[in-house]
Formats: sequence, C-alpha cells, structure tokens
Amino acid sequence: MKTEQEQQPDWMQELGSSPFNEPMFTSSMKSRVLNSAGSSSLMKNRTMRRSPARSRFMAASVLTLLLIAAVWGWRESPALQQLVPIKGLGGSPEWTPHNVYAENGVDKLQAIPGGDFAAGAPAGAWWNLLAPIQELEGKHIRISAVHRDTGTTLEELAETEITSDMAYNDFTRVSSRFGMPLSGLWKFNVMVDDEPYGDIVIHVPDSSWEPSPSFKSGVYDMTGVEGRLGFINPGFIAGQPNKYMWHFWGRSEELTGDLFITAVKRNTSKIIDVFETTLRPGKHNGADAAIPTTMSLPSAGQWRIMASINGQLFGSVIVEVDSP
Repeated sequence: MKTEQEQQPDWMQELGSSPFNEPMFTSSMKSRVLNSAGSSSLMKNRTMRRSPARSRFMAASVLTLLLIAAVWGWRESPALQQLVPIKGLGGSPEWTPHNVYAENGVDKLQAIPGGDFAAGAPAGAWWNLLAPIQELEGKHIRISAVHRDTGTTLEELAETEITSDMAYNDFTRVSSRFGMPLSGLWKFNVMVDDEPYGDIVIHVPDSSWEPSPSFKSGVYDMTGVEGRLGFINPGFIAGQPNKYMWHFWGRSEELTGDLFITAVKRNTSKIIDVFETTLRPGKHNGADAAIPTTMSLPSAGQWRIMASINGQLFGSVIVEVDSP
C-alpha cells in the first residue's frame, strides 16, 4: 500500500522543501524583528502616542521581507510556478514549466531531457512527437529556445528531416544535444515544416561553480573535463589576454566546424564573446583536436567558459580569475 507521501504528486512533495538556494529570511533577520517587537511591547506605556505609527512601520517592514522572499521563492521553484502562475515580474502562465504540450486535451508533444541536466553542460534530450511516422516522415523539424530572464535565443535543433529510423510504436522521436548556457526558465518552440507544432518550458538548474579540476594529457597538465575538453592553463588575470591551447575529445563530425568560446560570470546572466575560430580534427597531446586561442576575461571572480561547435554547446570549464 502506498504511503500518503507516495500518493502525493511531485509538485506537492517539492513544496515540502525550501524553494531557496540559501535561506532568505535568516535567523538574524527574525531575531531583529522579534527584538524590535519585544522592545516595542516593553516601551508601550511610554510610547503610547507613537505606537500606532511604529506598529504600522513594523508591519510594513515584515510584509516587505515576506514579499521579497515569496517572489524569490516563486522564481526559484518550478513547483510553485506550476501551482501559482504569477503574472508580471517576468512570470506568466505561458512560462509555467511543462514537458508535455497538448491541443484540445490531446497530448501532442513531449520532451525528455537526459540525466541531471544543468546550465553549461550538454545532456541530450528526446523530443517525442506523439504521432505515427506515417504522418511526419519527409517533413522537417527545427527547435529554437529562448531564455525568459535575458531573452537569449539559440538554435536547439537545426532543421532536420524526419526519417523512418525515428519511428516508434505510435510516436516519432527526435534527439538533440540540449545544452543551455544559463540557468532559469527556457521555452522551446518546435516547428514542423515551418508551422508551430508545440512548445515546452523547462527550468534548467545551475551547475556547480566548483573550479574545474586539472588532468594530464600527453605531457601537459590541463584544466577542464577529462576526456571531453580542456586547455593548458597559465592562469587568468582580469583584463589581461593570454594564450590558451584548447584540446577536445570526440568524433570527427563533432569536432569539425565553427568554434565559439563564450563566458558568463557567476551570479550574472550576461554572456560575453571570448574567441571564435574554425576547428578541425587532428591528434595532438592525446586529444582528437586542438587549437590555440587568445582569451581575456574582464573582471575577477568565477567564470564559466563555454565552448560551442556549430552553435551546439560542447562543454564548459570553470575558472577563477584573479585581480590585476
């Protein structure tokens, strides 16, 4: 027999935990409010004439704190967004997270991101078009994505022909890399033969900001993700360009095309362009492809440096940038 907790839907269970990454209404804040309230009570007889105004001020302060906490919590919790689709403040019903799109009460489209997907890391996704292949074969699908808070847009899936090998029992499955550069809400617009087929909204969590580890390839120490990507790292000083030799591992078709290096600083959402060039496969220092670059990051702090090939996120490296 299922327990009461097991019978609850996912969003009810999520509401049982704090929606904040960090406590927003801290113990210190609560102590200050309680101490202020206690002092007000003790001084009641001596401040009778001023107490109504004082009480109104205290009530307004507490209400402001609670409103800030509530709005922040709503933005950070997909469960709350689904339960309470607030309009304004960047939120509206059209941004309610959903991985199934329906028309006239009939499911038409489903998205299944892979694994523990997070910002800055490609995870792959399945896009299930809930129609048999006979209705879709020979047509073309493309998927674009837009980030709610910044308006950043990208091509999730370039125009692709739907072929018979995408057929399943009663639906059609298309795959994509699914690599989002920023955390937050992303809307994916699916087009089939240039006609809207449906939309999906997914909350992408932030990934770890732990600096990327070092590993050895050939005779060199590199910073990055072993077996995926990395560079020989002489260190970063804000505003000072330096040379960095990037190395990549993968199939030849993955490592051929336009390479774009971008970056985003921790606790910001502005993506900056760092370097661009053309990448070609070629064994070097134990990697399947390598290329020299010049990179510079404008300010001190933690940065996520992202490498994209032909518009698709290949991977990212977290670095610490020192002050000059």
